[in-house]
Amino acid sequence: MRFIWASLLAVMLLLSAPVHASGGGSKEGGASPYAKLETFTVNLQGLTQYLQVDIVLKIADPKIADSIKGWNPVIRHELILMLSSQNSEELATLAGKQKVMGLIKAAINKVLKLDAKEGVTDVLFESFVIQ
Repeated sequence: MRFIWASLLAVMLLLSAPVHASGGGSKEGGASPYAKLETFTVNLQGLTQYLQVDIVLKIADPKIADSIKGWNPVIRHELILMLSSQNSEELATLAGKQKVMGLIKAAINKVLKLDAKEGVTDVLFESFVIQ
């Protein structure tokens, strides 16, 4: 059974297209106030379930997208450690997801050495799958 889960996880990791943090563009032609992170796939606490999540960050200034790119390895490391320590039952609730949103925002702002008004102002989930 573990082989099946490990194989499924490996296939999902290979098929997930990396998307780097970017400021993108808005309809007005300026930089976007959002930065998209690559897909995260982590084993949850207990190692019998995993979480796959796509995260978009709302940022105070579009220039912060460049900082997010520069600090991407550290940000991913911090978020992987934090996400993999979560409990699937808690994450299944609205309160659990909101708690994780706050933890993600705090972790990234800490790496960037910014507060919530200057750095990441909100965390949005584009997908959130617990398997």
